[in-house]
Amino acid sequence: MALWGKGDPRWIVEERPDSTNVNNWHWTERDATTWSKSKLKELFLSLKEETDEGSWKIDEVKSVTGEATINNRKGKLIYFYEWELTLNYKGTLPGSELEHKGTITIPNLSDENDADDIDVQVIAKGDAKNAEKLKTMVRKNGIKMCQDMCGKYVADLKVEYSKGMVLETKENGKKNGVINNNKKGDIYSRDIQNLSIQENGDKKDNNKKNTTSSGKEIKLSEEFQNMPANELFATLTQDARLCAFTRSQCISKPAPGGEFSLLNGNITGTYIELVPDEKIVQTWRFKEWPSDVYSTVTIDLQQKSSGTKLKLTQTGVPEVDVGRTEKGWKMHFFEPIHQVFGFGRPVL
Repeated sequence: MALWGKGDPRWIVEERPDSTNVNNWHWTERDATTWSKSKLKELFLSLKEETDEGSWKIDEVKSVTGEATINNRKGKLIYFYEWELTLNYKGTLPGSELEHKGTITIPNLSDENDADDIDVQVIAKGDAKNAEKLKTMVRKNGIKMCQDMCGKYVADLKVEYSKGMVLETKENGKKNGVINNNKKGDIYSRDIQNLSIQENGDKKDNNKKNTTSSGKEIKLSEEFQNMPANELFATLTQDARLCAFTRSQCISKPAPGGEFSLLNGNITGTYIELVPDEKIVQTWRFKEWPSDVYSTVTIDLQQKSSGTKLKLTQTGVPEVDVGRTEKGWKMHFFEPIHQVFGFGRPVL
């Protein structure tokens, strides 16, 4: 119960020009069903594969059944979606112009399932030997391709509907970040809150060590299968996408001299150089580092036929923070991009 006269923020009426949803306290809802149907059809109609074993593609999105809504409560965005899809595919095998057809069913694309847990069922039309061969080929890579497209839909949904749902407040003058409603999102929130203190030991002692002027160097690389370089560049610089995969408040102004704030302000810095789809150079620091201590991060993106290879070099990292900085890139950036945006790693 809010306490009268005790300064409880729920009793304070902000000066908002639109006079709506003060402090983002009230539940607001947007229907994303129509947008989702169009997006799902667009994504799956682009699905195709051509190898030495043959070629196939999605010929028709036969049915898209379900709904999607986005809710804002207390400045948090909660996504509800549940879909069942039926897709028709067709393809050919080497040495034959005869087309074979089949059906792909996805019964459980929902907020309760991660992309890798989504069921994809492939059924050949007819029992001809070559129809079964094509079905086997579709299953080989097509199941993962469909799961990746489901992940791409979820990522695009979060980017599209993180805009304008959480209103600015007088207190911070900023938009709150995107918080996912599933269990993994809760774990991420706790990880982010602990990011500024984990592996630090005694804080006073660490602050003394962080004043080291030279610092250490970190080198990392990661491959994002089926993710174009322009998509990865946007994901690492656009605040809506940063909010989506970190599930936290992020602000980014991607231009030389533009500032950024990530993971609820735990990481801040300034862009030094931006080469679209190829290179990002930025100053970078944890908030508890002394005010004169910054590292420099250089991210190079290499477009490959299978996706994009990311190479990261970070210099000037205080020795005491090398371990948690390296771990943080993997845990709070690379892994969530794979999971939220549905782009996998190369098959070894």
